[in-house]
Amino acid sequence: MAILLFNDAPIRTAVPGDEDVVLDLLAGAASWLRGRGIEQWPERFPMESVRDQIAAGEALLVGDPAVASVVVTDSEPELWGDNAVPAYYISRLVVAREAAGRGLGYRILDWVQAAAFAKGWRYVRLAASKDNPGLRRYYEKAGFMHVGDPEDARWPTSLYERYR
Repeated sequence: MAILLFNDAPIRTAVPGDEDVVLDLLAGAASWLRGRGIEQWPERFPMESVRDQIAAGEALLVGDPAVASVVVTDSEPELWGDNAVPAYYISRLVVAREAAGRGLGYRILDWVQAAAFAKGWRYVRLAASKDNPGLRRYYEKAGFMHVGDPEDARWPTSLYERYR
C-alpha cells in the first residue's frame, strides 16, 4: 500500500524495525481493554505475528510518531473462505489513548474503504469479538453491517462488512 497523508498524520507501511512500535500500540490497547474487564487481546502479541505482517506489507502506522496501527490484507480465508469477493480485510485496528476520541479510527476505516474502491473493490471486511458489544457498536456506527457469527472460529467472532 502506498504512503499517503491522512489529515496531516502520515499513513505509512510499517517496515522492519517497527515491530516494537506496533507491539507497544497493541499492548496499550490490550491494557486499556483489560482495565474495562474485556479480555479480548493478549497482554503482548507474539513478535513473529507482527514481523510476518510487516514483511507482507500488511501493517500500517498512522502518525509521526505513530498513534495508530492497522493491518490490512486482501484475503482472510480462515474466516471468510477462499472464494470471497475481492475486499480489504481489517484487523488489529488500534488508536493510542492520547489520540482517542478524535475520530481517527473512523478516518482510518474510511481510508481503507477508499483504497479498496480505488482498486475497484466494493467491500471492506473485519472480524470483531462477539463478546465486545462496545466494539461491535463502534463498527456499526462506522457503517459496517453484521453478516454472521462463524461457529468454527477460534474465538467468539462476529463478521462485519461495509460496501460502496
